[in-house]
Amino acid sequence: MRQRVLRRLTMMCIVAFAIGHSVTAQQPQGGGAPPAGGRGGAPAGPGLTLTSTAWPDGGEIPAKHAGAMGVSPALSWTNVPMGTAEFVLIMNDPEPVRPALSVTGDILHWMMVKIPASTTSLPEGAGAATSTTLPAGARQVAPFRGPGAPAAGPRHHYTLTLYALNAPLTLAENADRAAVMAAMEGKVLARGIFGGRFMQTAAPAAAK
Repeated sequence: MRQRVLRRLTMMCIVAFAIGHSVTAQQPQGGGAPPAGGRGGAPAGPGLTLTSTAWPDGGEIPAKHAGAMGVSPALSWTNVPMGTAEFVLIMNDPEPVRPALSVTGDILHWMMVKIPASTTSLPEGAGAATSTTLPAGARQVAPFRGPGAPAAGPRHHYTLTLYALNAPLTLAENADRAAVMAAMEGKVLARGIFGGRFMQTAAPAAAK
């Protein structure tokens, strides 16, 4: 009788071990937690990416694109998020304090709004005040004005930011930057950022 009980206990232990091993083998590695990333465990994709062939990101801005007569650079972008209704493009120099003593003041160098969601690039010169190459429906709040950091100071860092919006903006014809930024609140799906540096070249000293 005792041997029969021992055999039965031994068989129960073997069955329990086999079931536990089978369950462990079916669990994903890492304790069964879903992979980090996007929906359904898929890795998150790259964000909105803004690029240009005019200069490398963060590099020196060529003289061609600087100053009052500067030409706006060609731009292109990829990885547009689903649900994008239109884009807004802003170029600014965040380093000067304008107006004086301002906490958030800077210099606006370019602002284009109502860029259609189907647009993936802007040609060189599209930022001109008399531009004929704007995407249909797009308009400029501020035409392109090239960098002009003086030779006497440090290089300034200029930032181009492309905003993907989830809804079209309703703007007055005379809307300024502040009005655009207020209208964008709550609508930004993603931002693509591209930068450059510039400082004017000092004039050669006159011969004595």
